[in-house]
Amino acid sequence: MVYALTSKMTQAAYEYFLIITRQILPLNYAELVIISDFERGLINVVKSAIPESRYQGCWFHYCQSIVRYCRRSMNSIFNLFKSSLEAAKILHMILALPHLPAEVNPNCRFTIFDGFRVVVEFANQHPNISQRLEIFLLGYVQDFWLIQMGASSISVYGYENFINKKKK
Repeated sequence: MVYALTSKMTQAAYEYFLIITRQILPLNYAELVIISDFERGLINVVKSAIPESRYQGCWFHYCQSIVRYCRRSMNSIFNLFKSSLEAAKILHMILALPHLPAEVNPNCRFTIFDGFRVVVEFANQHPNISQRLEIFLLGYVQDFWLIQMGASSISVYGYENFINKKKK
């Protein structure tokens, strides 16, 4: 494992760090999984400096971003999650989406997109909630996380076993 504490979180700093790391560490970069938060500069550099590796977003940071979005006063949906059991269930389902695979997998018959459709169907059973959560579900979760960031970047499916095996 390689950790870096940086005083500058710029794309240039990330690029310099990864180039130096690549020169120093003779790794099989095709099997390397780089796990980080969802810093766009870092994601761009990983894809350009080490294109044969795989970028993986951190589930904790995904959850943190979702909750922060909900707490912002302009979104005003956090109180809905606190006051409605159905809305709270929707939030929990959204936070659990990354545990599904990004693509069809022989070990799991659902993908993140299938899970998201289930969440939307559940929300639509409660019209007063679905109307208030429409921007959150479609504009933020679907458009930003599933499409812009990409399901493969947020899916942690299969990584739990990998991490546990490494600890043994």
